[in-house]
Order: sequence, then C-alpha cells, then structure tokens
Amino acid sequence: MKWIKVERGDVECTDDSKNTIYVSTNLADKLNTQSKLVFGQNEIPITVQALSSIDECTGDHFHDPALIRLSQNVFDQLLIQKSATYQIRYTDTTIYIGPVIGFLLGDQHYYYHHRRLKELTDAMGVYEKVGGLFIAFRHCSISWPEKCIYGLYFNYENKRWVYGKLPLPSVVYRRGFNSRNNFVTECSDVSNWEVFNDVRFDKWQLYTLLKENDQLKPYLPETALLNVDSLSAFLGKYAKVILKPNKLSRGRGISIITSKPDGTLEIHDYRQFTNFTIPASQLEDYLHEGKYLKRDYIIQPFLDLARIDGSPWDIRVVMQKNRWKQWVCNGIECRLAGTGKMITNISNGGRALELSEALTLAFGTEVDPIQVSKDIHSISMEFCKMMDQTGFHFAEFGLDLALDQQKHYWFIEANVRPTFKGFKTLDDRIYRRICYEPILYSASIAGFGWEDSDESEI
Repeated sequence: MKWIKVERGDVECTDDSKNTIYVSTNLADKLNTQSKLVFGQNEIPITVQALSSIDECTGDHFHDPALIRLSQNVFDQLLIQKSATYQIRYTDTTIYIGPVIGFLLGDQHYYYHHRRLKELTDAMGVYEKVGGLFIAFRHCSISWPEKCIYGLYFNYENKRWVYGKLPLPSVVYRRGFNSRNNFVTECSDVSNWEVFNDVRFDKWQLYTLLKENDQLKPYLPETALLNVDSLSAFLGKYAKVILKPNKLSRGRGISIITSKPDGTLEIHDYRQFTNFTIPASQLEDYLHEGKYLKRDYIIQPFLDLARIDGSPWDIRVVMQKNRWKQWVCNGIECRLAGTGKMITNISNGGRALELSEALTLAFGTEVDPIQVSKDIHSISMEFCKMMDQTGFHFAEFGLDLALDQQKHYWFIEANVRPTFKGFKTLDDRIYRRICYEPILYSASIAGFGWEDSDESEI
C-alpha cells in the first residue's frame, strides 16, 4: 500500500482549468498510462505530469506520505479534502485515491454535531491504519443533482468532525434507520456504493426466519403477533408474558403482564414506568386504551432468566466481519438488571459484567465458563452464517442471548445498530477493537488495505 498527501498546485502548475495531477518523476513513470482518477463515486479523466520540484518519496508509511499536487479543477470536481492522508492504488488505466467511507446516521438532529459523534470519533482511533475520508451524513444530507453530500467529515489534523461539501462515498456503514424511507432501495438506481447493514429485520421477521433453522430453533421463545386472542392464549399457557414493540430495541416500549391466581392481571408498563392491576375481563379494553393493537407488537413468554442477587441478566455478543471479510466475535458482555428491575439494558439502569463473573455469581461451579463461551460462539456464528444466506450485506450484529435458571440458552434479539456502552466500562481494549473493526472492513471492501501493525493494537 502507498500513502499520499494532496496539495493545491503551485506556480509551476500553470493551468488550473485542466484535470492534471502533478507527481514526482519516479511516480510519474508508474502512472504514465493512467487516464482516469476515481475518488469515492466521482471519476474524471486526468493527465499525469512529472514535476521535478516534488521530492521523491516511496509513501510506504502513513507518517511519510508521497506528495501529489492537483489542479484546482480536480479539487473542485472530486471534492477532495486536503486535511486527510490517503492511500493510492492504480491499474493500467485508473488511479484510485481513498478510501472514502460514509456513516449513514439517523435523522435525529441532535446526532448531527461533533459533540454527539463520540462513538465515531473513538472509531477514528484507527485512522492511521487506513487513512482516507470519513463522512457522517443523513439521508436528507444528499444532494442528488450535485452528486454530493452536505455533511460532516473527520478532520484528522484537528481530530474533529467538520461540515463540508463532500463526495458520495464508495462504501456506506449504515448506523441509522427510519420508517419513512428505505435508503438502499431509493439510492440503488443513482449510486453504486456498497452499503452494509443495509436492512433491519423486525422482531417478527427475524423469528420467522430463525425458526426455519434447525440449529437455532431450540433457542427461540414461542412468539406471536399481538391481538386479543393470541394474548389470551399466551396467558392461558404462561403465567407471565412480555409485549414488545416489533420495530423497537433497547427495551423501549415493553410491558410485562402476569396472570394472578385471583383472576387479575398485574401489568408493568415500561412505556410510562407504571405498575397496576386490572381484572382479566378488562384485558381487551386495556389493549385498546394502551394503543397496543395500533402499534405492531409481538408476545413472548417472560423467560425465567438466571439471576444474580435476585436480578436477571443476559448476554450481549458483538459479531463483526473483519478486514478479511470473515465473521468474528469481538466481544461478550453480560448485562445485569438494576435492583428491582426486570429489564437488563444498560440504558435502563443495567450494568455490565464479564461472562466468567456473571456465571460464577449466578451458578457457582455448576457451569463451565469455557464451555458456555464455546456455546455462545457457536450459536452466534450459526446466526451470522444464516443471515449471509439472505442475500443482504451484513457486517455487524449485536446479539442478545440468555441462560435461564435451568441453564437453557435463549436467543432474545439481534440488532444491526448495537451500542457498546457496557464494553467501554468493562475493557477499553475490547471497546476499541469493536469500534475499529468496521473501519478496517470498510477500507477492505472499498479496495484499500491497512498499515501493518502489532495485532494487539487493534
């Protein structure tokens, strides 16, 4: 791999109206047949010209890049940012500068500021391994007539996300979804970028897919779409059930219903953080008043999860594709619900534990942590292989698994937009590895490499 820095042409570069790149004599000898320059999804015809004033440099290292000067016309058409250090590669006819990677965010306005991009800033800790231009944007940031993005880019020189007019990236790491549009479908006719984590299956879609897999089916809790009849049937079969919004995650919008011996129903409504009891005969009225039937819910039995000091806990597994395009498990954490709570999510007051610690606190010496770890890896890898067979491009999952008090495994949920708060408190090295992996993967599928380093640094 070769590293470069780009500059505006000086007085020797006389014609800014032409698409000219100026390089050292040695590099010009290698590029003398190239007639096209590609940056992200933009490409232009170019002329390569040797300039004796440019020092010879091999560009073998990030901190010792070769210098390339560009005419102003090249800067204007390709929207190249001078603050970045890039990789360069070439074929017989084409020069590629990059990588140019996009992070598609949600439409929430409060995400769209340097102060709100802490996780992406942490991911840029691996910047010196791949270089390039990294762009944070929303769907509405794209100007299709201009074929550009008005978004934020990571300025490596001052370590901040800065607003600018930017090129369309060649690879998009999808970090946000909304219900108003399908980004991939709408953009497929006018762009040729590679988007990973391009779709998000809702809970019901995922259940119907998983139950067809013989290896994963034993780990699935029975699931049904919510209506009055299905809920009545579940309450007749299970003493305690959980209602989950089909399209939400992180424990949002759930309710737990317990059927009591006296014919009443105890309801824990986590939407409003209220607990109350109603007669079983009022169940249908409650569903209508609570607008459950209008909002697409599923029902599952409430699992009797393993407990630590009376609080339930579950397991978050982060699966990612590495730079060699292979699935790897980059982190396992256990999430213990707060005192008196039944929801384990860190955002709802849960706390993170290492797997071995959680198993010891919950089961003592009754389980082998090494075997449990192997089982978790096996379940998670089977899930990833299955999702690859759907034909969609996935490269990252946050899987929620659990053990119940009888030590049976359960598959709870899969997220394509996982959060990593617990890992950051448990082990900063694991947290950084999770942040870095999609960056290395993005560079790889964009056709660029990474600077060799001690593997322990990543």
